[in-house]
Amino acid sequence: MRVKTTQEQTFADSFINIPNSQLDIINKVIDWEVIAKDLSHIKVDYSAVSLFKALLIGTWHNLSDEKLADSLSRDLVFINFCNFSLSGNKPDATTIGRFRTKLIKQNLFDRLLSSINLMLENNQLKLSNGKHVAMDATLIQSARRTKKIITTHKTGEVYEIDSNPIQYSDDKDARWTFKAGKYTYGYSSVVTTDANGLINKATTHPANDSEMTHFEENVKQAGNQKGVRVLYDKGAASQANSEALKAQKLRDGIMRKKPKGKQMSHWNKLRNKAISKRRFVVERTFGTLKRTYGLARSRYIGLEKVASEVNLKAIAYNLVRAANVYINKGLNTA
Repeated sequence: MRVKTTQEQTFADSFINIPNSQLDIINKVIDWEVIAKDLSHIKVDYSAVSLFKALLIGTWHNLSDEKLADSLSRDLVFINFCNFSLSGNKPDATTIGRFRTKLIKQNLFDRLLSSINLMLENNQLKLSNGKHVAMDATLIQSARRTKKIITTHKTGEVYEIDSNPIQYSDDKDARWTFKAGKYTYGYSSVVTTDANGLINKATTHPANDSEMTHFEENVKQAGNQKGVRVLYDKGAASQANSEALKAQKLRDGIMRKKPKGKQMSHWNKLRNKAISKRRFVVERTFGTLKRTYGLARSRYIGLEKVASEVNLKAIAYNLVRAANVYINKGLNTA
């Protein structure tokens, strides 16, 4: 199959690059040959790495496939970052969409997040052996809206909607839940971050699928190293969850609940305060993902696609944060 674009850029292309910009730094610290191997089974008419870079551009700028294709046809900085030639063909919206679908079908966004995180760790732009990680869940609205018949039953601090409500939506995987005084139809994503807020792992479920039901599974999938303290809010406080951490040789950083009818001990108050000061990084990460990357509401329908969307946005977020760390460390002076 002939690939329409090429890594061999023209003399004019060499003038497009902006030294020490975020995109330039990302190109420096990421070994794109490794990414090419991760994408080697994807058969497309363009370079798979170039198309993956295009997806990153679309994520950073919150562009639809149509607007992304338009930008790639005229924005010189984007063209250079994606290694397209000025005079060569550029992908259209259909090509971009089909490429994303192929990555989703092969569950490659999760693998790409792991590969890129390893490169960032090797470049000392992400913590690999921190003393603690922060975990939390966030709700993501479905791309579709639906009418609802609401029946609730209390489960701790979260009111879950009946698992089989009447739905009028083509997003069959999305579910209703009630949390923090608000109804949400969509999904829940449990995210693990390092001590600086960069994302290690993201696991996505229907919204009514309580994170506590999958606590042990989510912790296990996060791939935490032995001895790391897992920081979690008091919603996870239970003997079973503490035992699950111990079984995985992880340290218990779950905030404690106030005992019913009793005062919380002074020690637990101090403990909760100390954990809260470190846990804020995951909440800050959620805030940026929702405000800047549009994660408050999914673009796509179906659990498989939404989970991949979360992972792609996690990759995009980590790369920008890492580029900023690179700049702040003065590593771009060489």
